[in-house]
Amino acid sequence: MRSLLKTVGLAFEDALAPAQRHALIFSIVGAVAVFVLLLLGVNYGVSWARVSDHWWFRWPIEILGNLAVLGLAWLLFPGVATTILSLFLEPVLRRLESQHYPTLPPSLGMSFGASLVSGLRLLGLTLALNLLALPIYLLIPAINLFLFYLLNGYLLGREYFDLVALRRLDGVAAGALWRERRGRWLLAGTAIAALLSLPVVNLAAPLVAAALMLHLVTEAAGFAGAERRPSR
Repeated sequence: MRSLLKTVGLAFEDALAPAQRHALIFSIVGAVAVFVLLLLGVNYGVSWARVSDHWWFRWPIEILGNLAVLGLAWLLFPGVATTILSLFLEPVLRRLESQHYPTLPPSLGMSFGASLVSGLRLLGLTLALNLLALPIYLLIPAINLFLFYLLNGYLLGREYFDLVALRRLDGVAAGALWRERRGRWLLAGTAIAALLSLPVVNLAAPLVAAALMLHLVTEAAGFAGAERRPSR
């Protein structure tokens, strides 16, 4: 646990470093734009339903619609933010590797198309599984938070693991590494889900998650010469 907490601290330093500023800004702007479009879509849907002639009915619908947007934003932010980050993640990971693990050979990387497909897969799974769990979220206190972080911790842990591990390992080796330390990846994914659910912190959380998983995978895989440089 202590090692994981230290790695989370290092990941925060990496994410907030000046070199990652452009990636951080794009991630924030992209996520905000998605949810602004979602809010506009709800408002358009209310207008399209032509309830404006009945003012006594329109304002409850608008309130419920806005609350639904906030709820969806909270549920979908992890998947949306990760999908957006995946589009320009490779340069970020290359910079972090050159900084912390300079003796590593160049990675094969992931193509833009593969990153996009991976991000959209996560978004679809996040939407589908969280909607299935929605009755529990709404009706069963305490259990709802446990289920939310367990479910999204698994999804995010697996997604960030694949985004990092498949740059240097084939599918068979990556699968074996996942099974070997499944508990650690799930714990890391739960920490990522927690960061992504915290206001303000969640804006930088996707980059923190990528840096965290890079350090964990690099050390767990035992890549030759991957000696971490001390943090400044």
